[in-house]
Order: sequence, then structure tokens, then C-alpha cells
Amino acid sequence: MKAQFQHNLTSAFFMWFDNFLLTKGEAYTNTTGEFFYYDDTLIDSRYTAFGSPYKQWVTDSSIAGATVPTGVFINGNLSGRADGVVLDFDNGRALISGASTTDTVTGSFAVKDFNVYFTNDTEDDLITENKYVVNSRVPSGPYTYITPYDDVAPAIFLAASNLENKPFAFGGMVDTVVNMKAVILSDDPYKLDGALSIFGDSVNEGVEPIPMTGYPYTELGDLKDDSYNYTNVKNGYSEEVPFYIKSVRTSKLSDRARKALANELYIGFIDFEVEQHRYRFS
Repeated sequence: MKAQFQHNLTSAFFMWFDNFLLTKGEAYTNTTGEFFYYDDTLIDSRYTAFGSPYKQWVTDSSIAGATVPTGVFINGNLSGRADGVVLDFDNGRALISGASTTDTVTGSFAVKDFNVYFTNDTEDDLITENKYVVNSRVPSGPYTYITPYDDVAPAIFLAASNLENKPFAFGGMVDTVVNMKAVILSDDPYKLDGALSIFGDSVNEGVEPIPMTGYPYTELGDLKDDSYNYTNVKNGYSEEVPFYIKSVRTSKLSDRARKALANELYIGFIDFEVEQHRYRFS
């Protein structure tokens, strides 16, 4: 199946959301440290996995001041993609071809204040049924790798809700309105209030309609073109009709309600109304 409106909105909104949070909130921390070997049977046998204590890493080189890695140091020598290194930004690790499990691997990177995920789970499932490992950004030891694949807090989960098409102009143009939702799971109230404030002010923002083909990541979590700059990518679609943030509503779970949960995370919600004038199936 070729990509449809909903596919392209999802990818474009995800990229915009991640960039908006990192840009407006400077929601990242630069760090340097050791990577730790672990066995991962889900990856190609030619790779050896070395995980950092944090995920996700910042991939967007348009974020001023953020360290976006291009390689890691193996036994003191810098090695990059040309040397068989795959950087898995989503899982916070390096996959190294031909490495020994006893190699010393270190690196520098910017870790996001919030991991960002897309989900099909309901809000109730996210906050009451799911249990999360909290990957605190506050330095503490002893350090070890963060387990791959599982969703880890602090995190923001994005989901597309209902879609409605309304007649807008002669010739078949419609006004498409989609409700996008975000559930925030924060390890402290300061970051929760910060994220709610940032996106509360996102009303009237335009979201460039970057299609799924512009999505920058490979199946291993690395960058398709070795680098990714959101500003440059979105400028390539500036002639297209943008998505428009028509309205935003934020809320959060009270401390009293939080006490009934299985975790001690601080919970917030954002409801976006996203609009685009378009011709269906075009």
C-alpha cells in the first residue's frame, strides 16, 4: 500500500513535535561516557552491541548546542560508519561490526529529556497498565547499559485519534481535521510543566507536510544519510500546503490521582487539533 494522508501526517507530526520540544525547551543534556557490551540475539550476528546508560539520543543537527554523534571511540580510536559502526539513536547504543566483547567503547552524545514514541495504546493503558523503566537524566551510579526495545520514561507518547473531513471549497477540496494526542510521563514536575507550557504555546504553528519518504531513520535506528537536519528537510517542502495547529489543550493528573498508579511518574496530556485544506487522494 502506498502512503496515505494519515501516514504522512503521522511522520510529519512526529518530526515536528520532536524538533519543537528540543528547540523551544532546549530539552536535552550533552554527556560523555562508557558503553557496555551486552548480548542481543535480535540483531545481525556480525554486530556487537555496546549500550550507553541513556536513550534516546538527539539526531537533529539543527538543535543548537546538541552533540549529535557521528561515531564512537573504540580502544581510544575514533570509529564511524565507514568503519562498520551503526549508531542506534533510539536505543542509545552502538552496533559495531567485528568488535570484541572486551573492547573499551566510549562516546559523546546529547540525550533527550523525553523519549518520544508513537503508540496505538489508549491513555488509560499508558498510565495504568504499562510499567516503565525510569531512565533518569540525573547522574547517578553505578552505570550500565539501558535495555533496548522497551519504552522507557521519561517519555511522551503520541497518537492520532479521530479524523473528520468537512466540505471546504468547490472542486472537492475538504477541510481535514485530525485530533492528535500526547501523553507525558515525567520523572519530575518541573519537566512536565515545561513540556505542557511549550506545546500550549504551539497553537497557530505550521507543520511542514514531510512525507514518510523523508523520515530520516533506518531499521537499525541510525540515520539514512549519516546526518539529519529538520530545518533543511522541512524547507524542501515549503511550497506544499502545511498542516496547521488549530487548537491546543493541556491538562495533568493531580497528585491525588497519581497515588493510585503503580508508578511515581508525573502525568500530563496534550490534545492537538490539526487541520489541512486538501484534495482527497491527491
